[in-house]
Amino acid sequence: MSMSAKLRKIPKSGTVTSVPIDQNLWAYIASRNTDGTYWLYDFLTTERVCDRSLFSPARWKKFFDFKPNGVPVSYIDELKMELTADEMKMPPIWKKCVDWKIERKEVPAPYRVTTHDYVEFYVEEDQLGKYQEYVVLTPKDLVAYVKANLDQFEIITPREDQLASPVETLPEVATFSPPGCIYEIWLSGLEQMEMTDLEEISEEIDEELEEHEAGEVIGVGATTEDQHNIAVESAPGMNRKALACIRRVLKRLKANPETTDIWVQGKADKNLGLK
Repeated sequence: MSMSAKLRKIPKSGTVTSVPIDQNLWAYIASRNTDGTYWLYDFLTTERVCDRSLFSPARWKKFFDFKPNGVPVSYIDELKMELTADEMKMPPIWKKCVDWKIERKEVPAPYRVTTHDYVEFYVEEDQLGKYQEYVVLTPKDLVAYVKANLDQFEIITPREDQLASPVETLPEVATFSPPGCIYEIWLSGLEQMEMTDLEEISEEIDEELEEHEAGEVIGVGATTEDQHNIAVESAPGMNRKALACIRRVLKRLKANPETTDIWVQGKADKNLGLK
């Protein structure tokens, strides 16, 4: 995939997205989380579908990490499912240990399995069917994998009432307007604010942005005990509006202007702050 191929943002958790395999074959992936990990379903369709009854997590076949930070615009989001807490967890993943460790018997078995909470244990090859192999796929690899394993997928010819809308009638993907910028908000001294929980603060910002259709929160974290970060991506053409929304919420929550930095990602020399 060339770097110029248009990408759009990683779909939200639980979004089922169709992947064109060839002229008349589609595969489907479900976004586990916004970290770029997905489940591939065990069936293909001869036309695009959006019938919810087809997309049970029981039909998840393969777990994978997707290489580009986004999905090609040719992948269409068909529907969104609510995932349970268990369905959102990483499945246990296996990797083969390095040969010399196996040869020197430094590991009790050749394959290491890691669970979602980072417990590790070792298994023999005949146990691998219970776990998912750790694989990273590019869009090209994903198509190649499906084509190489066609006999493992059920091929469904959908009924009229299962079909998705033709792409032409879907709202135009906003890839043609300049993308919004990413604002990095750095907060410290949360205990002095009206709200002291970082997640709650980010939700307030997200709601304000949504209300004004100005963007969304795309990341929340902390680097030190008192350095908290919220990343916001503004909607195309909405940079100023998004900044106004961020400032409005932070002022309302009594963020300290002296210790609050806001800057555009990649331009750390200019603090926009709470002016």
